[in-house]
Amino acid sequence: MERTIEQRTKKPKLFRWALWWGLGIIAVCLTILIIKGEKLEGFDGPIMNAIYSMVYRFGILPVVLYIGIIGPVMEEFVFRLWGNGKLWTGITSIILMALFALAVGWWLSLLIVVCGVSILVCFRDDKEKKLFSLMLLSSVVFAVAHAGNYNGEGQEFMLFVSVLHKFGFGLVASYLVINHNLFWSIVLHVANNSILAIPFFIGFKSINNEVRVIENEDFRLEMRTVLVKDNTLNTSKQFQYGATGTYFGNVAVFAHQAMYFDVTGQGINPNYDTLIMTLPDYAAFPYCDFNLSFKKEPFNYHRLLNTLVAEGLIEIDTTVTQAYRMHITDQSKLVYGQPGGLMPYNMLIGLIRQDIGLPVFTEIPSDTYIGTTTNAYAGKSVYDSLYVKDIGYSNYRKDYAIDDLRTILEPQGIAIEPTDRKMTIIAIKNKYHPLEELE
Repeated sequence: MERTIEQRTKKPKLFRWALWWGLGIIAVCLTILIIKGEKLEGFDGPIMNAIYSMVYRFGILPVVLYIGIIGPVMEEFVFRLWGNGKLWTGITSIILMALFALAVGWWLSLLIVVCGVSILVCFRDDKEKKLFSLMLLSSVVFAVAHAGNYNGEGQEFMLFVSVLHKFGFGLVASYLVINHNLFWSIVLHVANNSILAIPFFIGFKSINNEVRVIENEDFRLEMRTVLVKDNTLNTSKQFQYGATGTYFGNVAVFAHQAMYFDVTGQGINPNYDTLIMTLPDYAAFPYCDFNLSFKKEPFNYHRLLNTLVAEGLIEIDTTVTQAYRMHITDQSKLVYGQPGGLMPYNMLIGLIRQDIGLPVFTEIPSDTYIGTTTNAYAGKSVYDSLYVKDIGYSNYRKDYAIDDLRTILEPQGIAIEPTDRKMTIIAIKNKYHPLEELE
């Protein structure tokens, strides 16, 4: 018997299991996250820092539109363009996924290319197997590429749940693009991101220019949050030592300046003593405009820092480690190779000092010449792990422990020796993430 017109035109729903498995995975992951009191995207993670940065530069609405519409459309073209089963869309999607995965690592990009080409070659005459394999590949890559959205530091299980959630979403979107078209997977992705983008828009609007006041018998601090760049604001303002001070930057930088004045007020010079304050991340968001006034003398910066900690705005970590000393044993040698020549010793010290943000002290007399005049301080210390920028690579940092530095410097006549002193390293972390307060 001949098939009816309805039978001839009705398409089978390929991989219907992917739809139900995907929805089931999403439901299970969301349930675990709710029970654990976690969220899929951490507001203090790198992703949020990037969002803050874009809001500051471009404004709130363009970023919300990017998160809710432009981003999902772009990602669907990257991860699901292969859905119609054609060779050219498969090749294009593999290339786009490989480029997208470079943000995770070159190894992932290479793996995508190898697996993608293998799928297209091995299943070139079997459309169903080709679509099945590309669905699994794209869903895995989609999940791994979004692993950085969750900031569950030290919580491997919750990170796995977050990645599994993205994998489930990839299965559902793949089902839509295979059985319908790319438009419907875009609609799903836009709807999913808009659930997040709309609260962002409301939250950003409510936080921008919000003023927070902290006051006690010692001081009054007004802290205005600046999410959107204000061209009328004097961004060069510095924290001044005195009863009244102003500063523009993030909370960690403000606290770093306050700590500097606190330790100097105790007679400690953090540049020359074994007390070292690591430089905070100046580019971290959100930015704030601070106005500080003390009510009485002496100005109690220590009380100010304790208050910032108690308010949950900063976190202070202190590490005590062995202090070391550098000194010249052979003044005739240059110390570090670079393309086109050698680097004078004082330039190496300058790079160490600049890149780690910590002072490096030596026992070189001020009149010593090694290529150029060397200005250094006698009898001071260097701590046990330094970051030195690799010459020729402006954005590359390598961690040199003391033994590594000895290997590099001792052949050049520079000794690194432990002292009888310990070095205290103080690091300040910004804990001010105003969107978390809206939840």
